[in-house]
Formats: sequence, C-alpha cells, structure tokens
Amino acid sequence: MKIGIHSVSSQSGRAYLVDIIESGHEVYGYARESVHGKRFVAAVHTQQGIFLERPDNENQEEAHMIRLKEDDVGHDLEKLVHESDFIIVAHPSHYIQETVKQLKKAGILKRRIPIILSPSRTFAVPYLWDILGEGYPFVCFSTNPYSCKAPADGTAYIKRRKRSWLMSLEGEFKQYQIDMLIQLFPQALLNHIPATTSIGNIGSIFHPGAFLLNYDAINQASIEGRPYSFYMEGIANNEVVASHLEKIDQIRLKIADMLGLTVFGLEGHPNEERFQFIMNHLRDKEEQHDNIDMLRQIRHDYLREINDAILSAQHWLDYSYGIERISGESLQQAIGRTKTYQQTSFPQVRYVEEDIPTGLIPMMAIGERLGLDVSPIKVILDLYAHHFNRCETNDWRDLQQWSTDYILRYLKGEFFKIIGDVGEKEVG
Repeated sequence: MKIGIHSVSSQSGRAYLVDIIESGHEVYGYARESVHGKRFVAAVHTQQGIFLERPDNENQEEAHMIRLKEDDVGHDLEKLVHESDFIIVAHPSHYIQETVKQLKKAGILKRRIPIILSPSRTFAVPYLWDILGEGYPFVCFSTNPYSCKAPADGTAYIKRRKRSWLMSLEGEFKQYQIDMLIQLFPQALLNHIPATTSIGNIGSIFHPGAFLLNYDAINQASIEGRPYSFYMEGIANNEVVASHLEKIDQIRLKIADMLGLTVFGLEGHPNEERFQFIMNHLRDKEEQHDNIDMLRQIRHDYLREINDAILSAQHWLDYSYGIERISGESLQQAIGRTKTYQQTSFPQVRYVEEDIPTGLIPMMAIGERLGLDVSPIKVILDLYAHHFNRCETNDWRDLQQWSTDYILRYLKGEFFKIIGDVGEKEVG
C-alpha cells in the first residue's frame, strides 16, 4: 500500500510521514514549492530521513532518525495522484477546496483515490463534491489525531498521539478501499455518519472563542514579550471565557440531539451513567495490558458506542486524553486537569482563520435551520469582525446553497454507499 501525504511539511504531515513509514507502508510526501516546503524537502534529502523527537512517554519511544529515500518526498503533485492508494490532506481545513481543485487538475478523478481530510472540520464534503462530483469518497477525521510540532526543517515532534481516532466515511467506497483503510489505521473507529465528525468538531469549541474572548490579553502578552498559555490562562484560569465556550458547546449538543444521535453532556440529559459505565469498563480492561497494540485494540472494541455519539467538551477530554470524567465538572475545571494543556500551548491565528469559516459559521447555520438560539456564536463572530475586519467570505461554509432536508440527510449519512465487487482488489 502506498500512501500520499499532501502538505507533508506541515506539523501533522510530518507526524503522518513518520508513523506511516514505521508501519511498513510506502509513502510519497508532497510539499508545495513554497520557501517552507522547499526547506523541508531539502533538509530531508540532505539528512536522508526525518528526525523524530518525542518527550518522555508511556510507550518508551525514544528520539530517532527515520530513513527516507530521496524520491519519498518532493514537489510532484502528479506523482502524488498517480502513485497513491490514499491521499491524506494534512493542512488546515479552510484551504481544502483549493487543494481539491489542484488534485482534480492532476487527474484524481480518473482513479477516484479516497481523500483523507485531517481534519475536515464541519460540513466540508458537500463543498468538495461540488468540485469532484457527489459521491466521491472522502474519509474525515474528527480532529487531528496528533499533538505535534515542527521544531526544525528536517524534524517531527510528536508530543502525543490521541487515545482514540474517529473517522467518518462519506461518499461511495469499494469494499477493498475500506479494508485497506482499516489496515492503514487499525486503531481507528470508522462509521458513515458525517455528524460525528462535523458536529463532533471540538476545535470549533476550544479555538476561536477562547482566542477572541482573550484577544486583548494575548496581544498584551506579546507586547510584554512573554508566552501566553492558551488553555491554562485562556480557559482554565478564566471562568467567563470557559462559561461562554460551554454555551457554544451546548448548541452543538442540541443539534446532535435533534438529529437523533446519542449525546453525552447535554444540559438536562447528560447521560452520565452510561458514559461512566462504558469508560470504567474500558479502564478495567486497559489495566490488564501494557502492550500498546493490545491497548489500541481494546479501545477500538470498547468505544464503538461513544464513537457514534456526540460528546460534550468535558466528555471528549476523557475519551481523547484520558482525563477521567467527574460528573458535573465544568469545562474550566476539566481543562485545568488536562496534562497536555498544562504544557505551554501558544495561541495561533489559525484558531480563527480556520475555525471561524469551517467551524462556527456552519455550526451556526445548522443551528439556525433547526430554530436554535445561536447568540453565543454570534458574540464570537462580532468579535472576529471587530478585530480582523475581514470583508471576503468566499471560503465561509454558510450552507446557503443547500436545503435543510439535504443538510440533515448528509449529516445522518444517507449518501454513503459501498459499490463494486467485494473481491475487486486484494489488500496488499
């Protein structure tokens, strides 16, 4: 199996490159011919590989060099399209439409290679079907499966691999493609319910609201030349901000409830007992094993029900980072207990550049179609308009071109199909 990575020089692109090679698969990493992309490719070619940095970790994985051949990374988009079984798009979601247009020009329609969006954010695929045709196969991650950085040109830093990987299959797939996907990501939980990744878009809760509500404090820290801890200062130590984020989160959960999905954390119907039962059962099983592959399989087997549900931000922290849920605990308190966030996490402008047009805008549009009060989201959008003064909204996923019926059918997974013969291609 050969995996293509679009934007391999990005933080997550490098993480995928490392893990896919070490899993024994062939890879081609494509980088744009930007200054950044050229530096990365040159560094990898010079050192004949990519250096993986890791902090102290439970897996006892040490820093090491992963060897690469010169033709494993480069700037050839046609090579990416014509040699790959899957293409992972590893850049922010608001650039996806332009990337898919380029892939179309490079001939991707002739092969119908499944495109993996990492992540897709909210309601991405219908916009991409406008380019490639309805039914083109897309695989959508609910969130970036890595906490990672790119500290130097030829280096990948994986701070943490998230405990659970969730993907939705959207469009028309051949069975062998699904089988290959399972082989590529055996730890991942797959479904064909786009709402689980679209409405499950946790970045839309954490990123734009906390950035804009703390905008003045973030700028002041920059003026003073000191780091600003995005999650600790911005949320864990700021009750007003954390409370507002919870209000936005409840809109997301109400949408999921109206779609008929299982919801954990909905105000008035938190479903705590069922969540605790599932997670406690999982933890009991995990304590019996210390092998990483066995642990991944256990999580895969026991998290199916949660995989097909929508979780509050607090419940998501348990599911993704192992921050054991305390019934009734606020988001502010749960963030404060999250070790990954206790490490310095700097605010990034992409928290608004990506998560406003691809997260809050479509979330608000869906909420309005369903008659919900979306005023907590509008507060954030007003702050965005005030601080960023952006006029163009061409990349905003406002859903205006689709009927409410289409939106709901898409979110429920009614456009997923398995096509072709089961034995059409063997898995290598």
